[in-house]
Amino acid sequence: MLETLLKTTGKIDQFLDSARDKPELVLYGAGFALPDIVRKLERHGFLVVAICDSNPAKHGQSFRDTYPIMAMEKAAVEFPHARFLISSPVYFDEILALLGKTLDPSRVSDVDLTCAYFFDKGEFRKFFTENLAQFEEVLGILHDEKSRETYRRVIKGHLSGDRADFEEASTGTDDLYLMRSLLKPSADTVYVDCGAHDGDTVRLFLEAADQGYRKVFAFEPDPTMQASLNAVAATQNSGVEIIPTGVANCDGVISFVVDGVFSAIVKDGPDLPAGTISIPVAKLDSLLLEEAVSMIKLDIEGGEYDALKGAAQLIQTQRPKLAICLYHRVDDLVRIAKLVKDLVPEYKLRIEHQSKSCTDTVLFAALD
Repeated sequence: MLETLLKTTGKIDQFLDSARDKPELVLYGAGFALPDIVRKLERHGFLVVAICDSNPAKHGQSFRDTYPIMAMEKAAVEFPHARFLISSPVYFDEILALLGKTLDPSRVSDVDLTCAYFFDKGEFRKFFTENLAQFEEVLGILHDEKSRETYRRVIKGHLSGDRADFEEASTGTDDLYLMRSLLKPSADTVYVDCGAHDGDTVRLFLEAADQGYRKVFAFEPDPTMQASLNAVAATQNSGVEIIPTGVANCDGVISFVVDGVFSAIVKDGPDLPAGTISIPVAKLDSLLLEEAVSMIKLDIEGGEYDALKGAAQLIQTQRPKLAICLYHRVDDLVRIAKLVKDLVPEYKLRIEHQSKSCTDTVLFAALD
């Protein structure tokens, strides 16, 4: 059934190949996504000649002391052979409409490079082709047709890299992490938030807990997030405990790149990225086995599979509801669902895709 998806055109891969013939690019958007997009374009041989932004206060500045920031009209005149590429995923549709009204269509690219943020060129297609049977197996263990269709659409999105395909896969953002439905807290809920970031999902939990809750354990190793998390905890009369530790399949220390929403676990080696720090990690089985855990959320930048293995005993004995991000590593789209089902065969597995890009594909596991 999934084999037909192999015919999907790789839109982003085709764009990256175009650097040979049309290397000059003007980027529109000088926000949080810009650094990674520039790195990817440089890696594939593009020449970024300028950056545009709607904020006049940024005009005349430069990015990394190299790329001038200017008005769109000025860039269009100064670089007549350059194509325009959007580097602001949040305002992608609005910018695309603006460029379409102002420039010749041949100069406007509708590619959103953030739709291929986690995987290199051709990486997903290769993995999907070589592991088609495993993808079919996961499709077969999903609980409902909505989840199966979402899974198909997410796969298509990764094969194409087309923002439109991820938009079609989206199940909406009105109920993030299903905190108001499947994962709604009750008075005795003990919630374990792994990858608590700045407290955003702890706040989601608290807003949904109109019947009360028993305890929140919030794990976040990023030192830049501790103040925000502590501010959330301070409102809860000791109901929220902040633990500045990562979760894994071992008790020890690993390398971690601090980069806001793009933070990531990295392998030790001689060429570690800037911003790499050492963080303590521990197994949930080592820390919370005696707690009556009823919910676990895992959004830990590619460490989800190992964290599940490190919580195997807890999950098998207490059978908490699970919400696990699947999008950080290509193999997570098959191995996480299979592991969860192996741990508790009675779990019903559902998938939501709560974004219009390649992020926020979440596996939910519950007995109901």
